[in-house]
Amino acid sequence: MRIRYIINEITRAGIIVQAILVGLLAGLLVVAFRVAIGEVFNFVTTSSNIYVFPLISTLGGLISGILVWKFAPETKGSGIPYIKAVLSGMGKKVRIRSIFVKFFAGVAGIGTGLSLGREGPSVQLGAGAGEVIGKLFKMKGANKDKLIAAGAGSAIAATFNAPIAGTIFVIEELVHKFSSTLLFPVLIATVSADTLSRCLLGNKSCFIIPENLVETANYPACIILGIIAAVFGVLFAKVIFFNNDLFKKINLPNYVKPAIAGLLVGLIGLAFPLVLGSGNIAVDVLLAHKLQFSVIALIFLIKFFLTPFCFGSGAAGGIFLPTLMLGAFLGYLTAGVLNFCGLEVNFILMSVLGMGAFLSAVARTPLTATVMVFEMTGMYNLILPIMLSCAIADLASERLGHKPIYSMLLKV
Repeated sequence: MRIRYIINEITRAGIIVQAILVGLLAGLLVVAFRVAIGEVFNFVTTSSNIYVFPLISTLGGLISGILVWKFAPETKGSGIPYIKAVLSGMGKKVRIRSIFVKFFAGVAGIGTGLSLGREGPSVQLGAGAGEVIGKLFKMKGANKDKLIAAGAGSAIAATFNAPIAGTIFVIEELVHKFSSTLLFPVLIATVSADTLSRCLLGNKSCFIIPENLVETANYPACIILGIIAAVFGVLFAKVIFFNNDLFKKINLPNYVKPAIAGLLVGLIGLAFPLVLGSGNIAVDVLLAHKLQFSVIALIFLIKFFLTPFCFGSGAAGGIFLPTLMLGAFLGYLTAGVLNFCGLEVNFILMSVLGMGAFLSAVARTPLTATVMVFEMTGMYNLILPIMLSCAIADLASERLGHKPIYSMLLKV
C-alpha cells in the first residue's frame, strides 16, 4: 500500500509539472499570436494608403494560403474541428510544424484584415503545445491526448482571459465527456496559461462595458433574443457550408483561394473598416454607442456574409470571435426593435446577451457560451439572463435541425 501511494504521488506530481508546462507554452504562443496580429493589423490599417490596402489584404491572403496548403494543410480554417478529430481517435495527428504554419498563416491573414477570428488558430497552437510537452515526456495514447486537450483549453483561457470557459470548452466541445483524470491537467494548464497572459497583457476583460449593468433583464426579451439568435445562427451555418462548397468548385489552386477572400475584404474594408479582422474593435465601438442604427444593421449584414466567405477560402482563421461580434450586433438590433415596439430593454445588456445567444446557437455549446460571455465582459451579475438566452438559443437551434457547427465541419 505504501509503495502504491508513493507511485500515485509521483505520478500526480508528474502530471502537475506537465500541465503547468503545457499551460505556460500555450499561453506564450497565444500571447505572441495576439500581439503579432494586433501589431500587423494596426500597421496595415493605419499606415497604408487607402488604394493600396486591397493589395495588402490580397497578399496577406495569398501568403496565408501558401503557408497552409504547401506546408501543413491541416492548419486550414479554424483548427478546432481538426483537434476534435485528433482527440476522437480518428487517426489525425498534431504535427509540430503546424504550430509555425498556423502562427504565421494566421498573422498574415487575420493581421491584414481577413474577417476571421484568432481563437481557432489559438486552439491549434495550444494543442501543438500539448504535443510538444507530450513528446518531451515521451507520453503516448490517452496520456498525450490529455496534454493536447489541456493545451487547447489553455489557448481559450489565454485568448479570452477566460480560464473557466477554457476548461468547459474542452469538456463540452472537444471531448464530450467529463473525466476527473482529464479535468485535473486541464484546470492546471488553463490557470497557468491565463496567469501568464494576465502578467504579460494585463488583467482586463476582452470587451469594455461602458455601463454598470444590473440584472434588470426583461425575461421575455431574453426568450425573444434567444429565438432570433437561433434563426440567424442556423442561417449563418448554412452560409458557411455554402461558401465551403463554392470554393471547392472554383478551379484554382487551393493556395490562391484565400487571396480572393483578401481582395474582397480589402475592397469592402475601404468603406466599412469595422468588418475587418476578428471584430473585437467593432464590438467596443458598438457598446460605446458610436454607431447609427442603420450602420449597425449594414455592418451586421456585411460581416454575416463576409466571414463565411473568408472561412470557405481555407485561410487560417476561425469563426468564434466573429460569431461573438455578430451576436453583439444582433442583440443591439433586437433591442432597437423591442424598444420601438414598447418593450423597454437596455441596448448594452441585449448586446452582451446576444454574444452568448448567437454563439450558443451556432456552436451548440450553451455552457461554454454562458461562461465565456460573463468572463469576457466581467458581468457575472448577468449570469441568469445570459443562461436563459443561451439555453433558449440552443434549444431553438436544435428544433430547427441544426447540429454543432464544429462537429459538422469535421465532415467537410
